[in-house]
Amino acid sequence: MLKYLLNRNKINLKTKKVIFYLHNPQPNFKMKTKALSYLLVIFTLLLTSHSSFAQRNWLSGSASFAQLATDLNGIDQWRSDLKKSILNDIQELPSDIKQKLIENGEKYLHYDWPALPATQFLEFAENGNRSDYENSLGKRRAVLSALVIAELTENKGRFIPQIINGIWATCEESTWALPAHLSLQHHYTALPDPGENIVDLGDGMTTALISWTYFLLKDRLGNVTPVLPQRIRYELERRVISPYLQRDDFWWMGFHGQRVNNWNPWVNQNVLLTSLLTETDKDRIDSTVYRTMQSVDFFINQYPGDGGCDEGPAYWSHAGGELITYLELLRGSTNGKINITDRPLICNIGRYIYKMNIDKNSFVDFADAHPYLTPSISSIFKFGEACEDDTMKQFAAYFAQQEGNAANKFLRDKNNLPSFIDYLQIYPEIKNIRPNEPLMKLAWFPDLQVLTVRSKAGTAEGLFMAAKGGTNGESHNHNDVGNFIIYVNGQPKIIDIGVGTYTRETFSKDRYKIFTMQSAWHNLPSINGTMQHEGLQYRAGDVHFSNQKNETELSMNIAGAYPKEAGVKSWIRFLDFRGNEVVLHEKYELEKYDTAFTLSLITPVQNIQVKGTHIILNDENGNGISIQFDPKHFNVKIENKALTDPALQHSWGKSLNRILLADKLHKLKGNHTLLFQEIK
Repeated sequence: MLKYLLNRNKINLKTKKVIFYLHNPQPNFKMKTKALSYLLVIFTLLLTSHSSFAQRNWLSGSASFAQLATDLNGIDQWRSDLKKSILNDIQELPSDIKQKLIENGEKYLHYDWPALPATQFLEFAENGNRSDYENSLGKRRAVLSALVIAELTENKGRFIPQIINGIWATCEESTWALPAHLSLQHHYTALPDPGENIVDLGDGMTTALISWTYFLLKDRLGNVTPVLPQRIRYELERRVISPYLQRDDFWWMGFHGQRVNNWNPWVNQNVLLTSLLTETDKDRIDSTVYRTMQSVDFFINQYPGDGGCDEGPAYWSHAGGELITYLELLRGSTNGKINITDRPLICNIGRYIYKMNIDKNSFVDFADAHPYLTPSISSIFKFGEACEDDTMKQFAAYFAQQEGNAANKFLRDKNNLPSFIDYLQIYPEIKNIRPNEPLMKLAWFPDLQVLTVRSKAGTAEGLFMAAKGGTNGESHNHNDVGNFIIYVNGQPKIIDIGVGTYTRETFSKDRYKIFTMQSAWHNLPSINGTMQHEGLQYRAGDVHFSNQKNETELSMNIAGAYPKEAGVKSWIRFLDFRGNEVVLHEKYELEKYDTAFTLSLITPVQNIQVKGTHIILNDENGNGISIQFDPKHFNVKIENKALTDPALQHSWGKSLNRILLADKLHKLKGNHTLLFQEIK
């Protein structure tokens, strides 16, 4: 047990020595007493950290294994009905859409399936590049999807030869896992260990594609040779089902009390899909499905009651969005016997996404996120149906009909078979739903400690502000406790940069060397030359929210987000949203004053002017904001940051500006105020 705790929690060497002394047959009394005291602290911390998770267990608690086996007795009929429904729905698509889907597949009738060279796989280990291999792999998956969709649409067998080539190429791959995820092996190797199959996101996404292909085209593939469907099931079994059932130490499963994130519902949903669509052994189906229920329970248990996603809106589609897909699969395959979608928490998880919407495709981009995205339309709609929430259905319809016709969404999914099928299943209803953006006036997540507020409900006109407290130990964390953003008429003025292209450093010990992760590149103070620190213990304290008729206020003490060397006793950050202006007031007390503190304000606006007591930001569309400050208190400096990362350039252009306000008063105690106002 002790060894397990040591390995799981990575307790430091000093602690390991203490435990050694406890097991030493002849320790002195003083050492043993100290060791026992030290160990008691460790176990208390471990117990506290794990007991903080709610023990809901709604899925595994809703049915015993024996009851689940009974609930799944109708699996064959469910499969038959599902296949018939999908094939019928494809034929009911508008003729022009079907023609374009067929034409898309025709582009690959003579496709030369490229190799996936080992040297490209090795790039991640050698230089941290994960994009080249993932792009090559993604192209293969996209082509196979396009061919399968075209064949299902045309139904003449014309695309079957190339589909077979794609299936065979996929089955011949050494691994379906991604290079960045080989740490899931028992022992990391730069190339995949041929003796060990792991289950990761890449494996999960591939198995979903292959499982749908098998399910919908099994008979046609078998007519060519029965070896093809047999080979598919063989690969799914050895790459996915067997390791999933045999191992419980993949961190994303949650079986050892560790925190989980979007990987949990995402991978479990793909494993569930594979079992339901392809498995022929009923006992094997029962075991796999029940295990997914136990694992997904850990994700639900850890979710805050307010439904807030600490990974941010960009990951919601892979967290809450995958959860509702999982739950709907489970509900359907058990003929409605296992259904927890009516729980308030589940609906709160769904509603989070529209509460974080700024305008159109702009979303609050805290954590690893991009400022512009299209969330999973089918997931939003499924939440709407499960929760009987017309707002969510209309929000889904808004994105589905952005191009003027809900059917055009199929063309966006023409190279992604699982997404295509997900949308196909909701299309008959969503095409008749009136689209609408909720654009909520106010949303407050007390557990997540995130606030969004705008000048007027239902419109992007005026000011929009989002702010956060929380911790620096969130999933996909940035050191950003106390950060805030301001938009004017839906346009970004004071921003969260978000995240760049993922590399080896992104999820390594060097993560916080990346400037986008650092508090100095968020709208936060650097104190005595020190930035915030990462970790669950670095958090906001004394968080207070209030909403009056004309004012929304959020205050917190962010001193706890900084390490000791910052020398900060208290730093109260107070944000007051008044409809047409935002007030930032800060009151601080320092233990020392080594160097002037600076306040960072990040903006994509290039036209910045400092005029007396005001900093003026104007963009080319006439959406401006002024920042009033006290020149007796601050020196103002503007730094231009060139952006070389393609993902950041896509979001913000070639450069960003950081406005630095440096303290001139050099006092251990003080306060200051900034006033943000829209320029009309």
